[in-house]
Amino acid sequence: MARRTAQENRRHVLDVAGDLYYQRGIRAVGMDLVVKESGVGNATVYRQFPTKDALATAYVEDRAERWLAGLREAADQVAEPREKLVAVFAAVTGHTGRDGFRGCPMLNTNTEFPDPEHPANQVAKAHKLQLRDWLRDLAADARAADPEQLADELLLVLNGAYATATVLGPDGPARRTTDLARRLVHSACPAPDGAA
Repeated sequence: MARRTAQENRRHVLDVAGDLYYQRGIRAVGMDLVVKESGVGNATVYRQFPTKDALATAYVEDRAERWLAGLREAADQVAEPREKLVAVFAAVTGHTGRDGFRGCPMLNTNTEFPDPEHPANQVAKAHKLQLRDWLRDLAADARAADPEQLADELLLVLNGAYATATVLGPDGPARRTTDLARRLVHSACPAPDGAA
């Protein structure tokens, strides 16, 4: 078997740690478990991630980037600007129904690391602000009367959907996420020219 490159080791450790952190919580998973489950040596893990905080922060960055890329991909599948926003929430609804769903990694991180100076907390907060700005831009493209307000409202819907689905499951109130988002978007944005 060929040896992994440093980058491949980093990705492997991050994937293993990410799964453990998401399922059990960052604070509940020690570096020793990450080393054991990843099947690499201590030196390999600590060379890539010198501290647990460094690994936790890398996990949050990675999840944020991959999650937002998935939402962007869902929006890009739709041409009509209002429906781009709705597609984001259809993807969110899909996330809540996945096996092993445990809520939003950013909200979970904020709960585990409430100190605003902690680097993982800062990454989680920056992600939420980036998401909100992207929703605002989509709302502006959809000619929302007040893109800032619509972005705020949609961020509340998104976070509420993740939190509610975590507690009550995807078949509880979270199943209404896409319809709620559609109503907000359609009431805030005019129909495209020639559409009803």
